[in-house]
Amino acid sequence: MQPSQSAQFNAVRIAQKEIALFFSSPIAYLFIGAFVGLTLFIFFWAEAFFSRNIADVRPMFEWMPILLIFLSATLTMKLWSEERRSGTIEYVHTLSVPLWHFVLGKFLGCLALLAIALVITLPLPITVSFLGELDWGPVISGYLAVLLLGSAYIAIGLAISARSDNQIVSLITACVIGGLFLLYWYRCNH
Repeated sequence: MQPSQSAQFNAVRIAQKEIALFFSSPIAYLFIGAFVGLTLFIFFWAEAFFSRNIADVRPMFEWMPILLIFLSATLTMKLWSEERRSGTIEYVHTLSVPLWHFVLGKFLGCLALLAIALVITLPLPITVSFLGELDWGPVISGYLAVLLLGSAYIAIGLAISARSDNQIVSLITACVIGGLFLLYWYRCNH
C-alpha cells in the first residue's frame, strides 16, 4: 500500500469511528434535529415564506451562516477537549499514525455529519419546486456554499477544541470567533 493510500485509509477509519461515536450517543440526533428544526422554523415562520409569494429558498441560505456558527461549535466542542480531559490524547500521540491523520479524520467525521444534516433539508427545496418554478442553480450553489462555510466553522471549532480541555469554554470560544468572522464579513459587504 502506498503511503498516501495509508494516510487516506487511516483518516477514513478515524472519520468512521467519529461518526459511529456521534450516532452511538444522542449528540448526532440532537445536532440533526436542532439543525432541521431551526432551518424549518426560520424558513416558514421567521421569514414568512407563504406571505412572500416567491418560490425560492433564499431565506434558508440567508440565515445559515448564523445557524452554522452555533451548530458547528456544538458539534466540535468535545472532539479534542474530551481527548485532553480524559487523558487519551497521550495515547493518540504514542500511536504510529501521524497526528494529522487524526485531525483530518475528526474533520471529515464532522463534515459528514453536517452533510447528512444538509441532505435532510433537501425536501424543503423539492417542496418549494412543487409550489412554483424554482431555479435550481442558486439552490445547488447555496448548498455547496453552506457545506464550505460549515467546513470553515468546523475547522475553527476543532482548533479551539484542541486548545481547551473544557467543552463549554470550547463551545463559547468557537461561537465568539465564528461570530467575529461573520461580523467582519458583514461589515465588509454591507
